[in-house]
Amino acid sequence: MSPEFEFCRAHKSDKKAIKRFYRRHSYSASFMGLDSCYLVKEQQEIIACVLQSQLLVENNQSLLHALVVDPAYRRQSIATSLLDYCCAFHPLTVCFAVPQLAPLYLSNNFQLAEPEQLSPLLAKRYLQYIKTKPELAIFIRDIKKNQQSRQNKLNK
Repeated sequence: MSPEFEFCRAHKSDKKAIKRFYRRHSYSASFMGLDSCYLVKEQQEIIACVLQSQLLVENNQSLLHALVVDPAYRRQSIATSLLDYCCAFHPLTVCFAVPQLAPLYLSNNFQLAEPEQLSPLLAKRYLQYIKTKPELAIFIRDIKKNQQSRQNKLNK
């Protein structure tokens, strides 16, 4: 990864710039109470962004959404690095994505999942989403489970 890219958790002062970034890329994204936003900047300009929504304080699964990389910066592993960065703060991450994005998520330690694996709140949200986008798949990245799996392989 090129050293001029800065990865950071957004601050309240970044909100207007984030909204402009999403608008410029024709993406509708809104912030709610327990949302965290993670950015990639080059020379103070946002070039990639993603939101993580916890939905409720007691919910251990967070919903990753609104992952957007400026087209001029695609194919440079920025999405991969941003996924690693934000998932470090959210060890159990869920994403609903169209099948075309499966290679991205599967190559970044997400696994295909079923609605039964979701918390009740996320399962309800997923059922709402598939009414208008029935092709959405569920992807889960569980850092603790992935670490245990790697450790088990090393011990064999």
